[in-house]
Amino acid sequence: MQPITVDGSNKDWPSPYPEYDDKAMLGYAVSNDKDNLYITVETGDPATQLKIIRNGLTVWIDRKGEKGEETAINYPIPSENTTDKKPSSGHMHQGQTNGNMSGSSSEDKKRMELEDKVKSELENAREFSLQGFKGCNLQFPILEKDTCGIMVRMAIDADNELVWEAVIPFKSFYFKPEIGKTDKGRPISVCFETVGSKKPANQGGGNGGGGGMRPSMGYGGMGGMGMGMRMGGGHGGNRGASQNNNSMMEPLYKSTKTYKKFGIAYL
Repeated sequence: MQPITVDGSNKDWPSPYPEYDDKAMLGYAVSNDKDNLYITVETGDPATQLKIIRNGLTVWIDRKGEKGEETAINYPIPSENTTDKKPSSGHMHQGQTNGNMSGSSSEDKKRMELEDKVKSELENAREFSLQGFKGCNLQFPILEKDTCGIMVRMAIDADNELVWEAVIPFKSFYFKPEIGKTDKGRPISVCFETVGSKKPANQGGGNGGGGGMRPSMGYGGMGGMGMGMRMGGGHGGNRGASQNNNSMMEPLYKSTKTYKKFGIAYL
């Protein structure tokens, strides 16, 4: 397997991601070499993508393999420049004219509108923040290297999957600056947290946003982890994707947490 490059692409991770949280509609994966921990998340569900872009994805890292929430990357930082306007003509899909797409169902139209919204608002995802690391707990533009060497990227791929990636040097949070033989199998855990948006009053039902949903969470079994072994989910958001227009937006309003415990690989 080729080394992982953090560029918002999943081309250097095995496909599909081997694990998936169907409640969160997220696939995820983790790997390491002797210097760095690599984390990736992806979803093909447009409402989940919009939730991440608008409200951020927080990835908690517990170096003891427990459920501690002290060390985290939050990316992107929630932006105030978000709207629920319909896509402008400049963001229409090919074949879409004046809001009408011949041969497409209203469900297809709604999904395409969501995909356009995601691509438009992704342009605002320019900053991330850190907490609990060793001396780099600030807010950073994604193109500026922080003092810890942490880097994050996010992009939409050719299959309309939102791919989130991060590289985290062990020296920024672990007991020592690089992994040795004695660290093989030592547990580390991660938690992927999304925060739901507030549901508009005219959509009925419960609020569902702002930290409301807490799905049942349990640790998976220990697993070896190395370049190319991903402890994560598949091309996630498209599983169970047959949603009607009313339910298609539901993931946007749900807050989720996904925990995973794994063993460090020594290469």
